[in-house]
Amino acid sequence: MSQVHPEEIELARFSDGEAGVGGAGHLRWCARCRSVVADYRWLQDEITATLATAADAVPVPRPKWWVVQERLFASRRRQVTGGRISAVASVVLTVCLMLSLSPVLATAAIAQTARTLPPAAVVAPAPVTAVVSGGRMASVATPTPAISRDEVTSSPTPAFVLPPTPPEPET
Repeated sequence: MSQVHPEEIELARFSDGEAGVGGAGHLRWCARCRSVVADYRWLQDEITATLATAADAVPVPRPKWWVVQERLFASRRRQVTGGRISAVASVVLTVCLMLSLSPVLATAAIAQTARTLPPAAVVAPAPVTAVVSGGRMASVATPTPAISRDEVTSSPTPAFVLPPTPPEPET
């Protein structure tokens, strides 16, 4: 049996359960080292109990789940509203584009029709109207004047002019 005692750090590790075989053999016969290990275990238990008591004494704020839920719902509402706004904007843009291009397309169609017409006079079909005479229905065709090809011309699209702005009131 040796009279050499382990260092304090080794005794502290032994109190944590990390001692080697040599330390356990030394503790069997050395009362002084057993007392130091017991002091370390007691100190560790006291520190653990003090920390647990302090942790229980500190009030922990309760989470405000309604705030979190409100943020989530607001985020979802923004996403849905943004999607609806973009859909409406694309529809409005499409309608405006179609309306702005319709005079150009109509003018092009009239010009194409005028180019494909025969050089002779063009006669539009006469509409049929129903006339009540003497209590019975009769079909009568109204006369339609003949239109020559020279009279069919495409009219230019008028230029857009801003309306005049009212004068600003003097202050």
